[in-house]
Amino acid sequence: MRSRTVLALLVAAIAGGGVGRTFLDAPPTRGIHHPTAYTLARGETQVQFFSFTSPTNPLAFLEFERGLTDAFQIGFRPVSAFFGTVRAWAKHHVGTTANVALAIPFSVDVLIPTWSWELRGGWVLSWRVLPFLTLHPGIDLAFAPGMSLEPYLGVDLGLGRNLKLVVEVDGQDPYVHLGVLVWAFGFVQFRVDTPLPTVSLRVSVSGRF
Repeated sequence: MRSRTVLALLVAAIAGGGVGRTFLDAPPTRGIHHPTAYTLARGETQVQFFSFTSPTNPLAFLEFERGLTDAFQIGFRPVSAFFGTVRAWAKHHVGTTANVALAIPFSVDVLIPTWSWELRGGWVLSWRVLPFLTLHPGIDLAFAPGMSLEPYLGVDLGLGRNLKLVVEVDGQDPYVHLGVLVWAFGFVQFRVDTPLPTVSLRVSVSGRF
C-alpha cells in the first residue's frame, strides 16, 4: 500500500511538473546526500517538510535553507536543537564558466550534552557534460576534531524537464545510493532514494519558494 501511494504521488507530480519552474531553470542544490555546486537565489527559501526512511528511522526533523545572495546560502535544522544536536551549514557559489560551476560547502555540528563538535568543508563541481547529464564530483573535508578526506561523485540524468535519476558514490558504507528527484507544480520537490545493494527507501518532500 505504501509503495502504491508513493507511486501515485510521483505520477501526479510528474503530470503537474510542467507548471512553473523545472530543473532547467532551478537545478537541485543537493543530490541525495551530497551538495551540488548550485545555490538558491537571493531571497529564496527551501524547506524540507518531511523525510521518512524505512524501516528504522521514523520522521526526520525540519530543515530550512535560505539564499542570502545569489551566490551564498545558509541552512539549519532548528528542531533538533531541542534534542541536543545543533547543525548548521552554508554554501558559497564561487562562479560558473561555460557549463561548469564551482562551490564551497561547509558545516558545523555541535552535540550539546557532551559538548562535542565537528567542522567540515570542501568543494564541489557541477559539470553539465550534456544537456541531460550532469556530474557532481567533490571532496568532503573534516577539520575538527580529527582530519579526514572523502571524495564523492554524484551523477544526475535528466529524464525530462522535471524528472532526474540520481546516483551518488562515496567512501562510506553503503557506497552507492540511487534516487529519483521530481520537480512538481513549480515549487515542490519529491525525492525517493535507497542505498544499494540493500534497499531501504527514503522519501522526502521539500518546498522551494
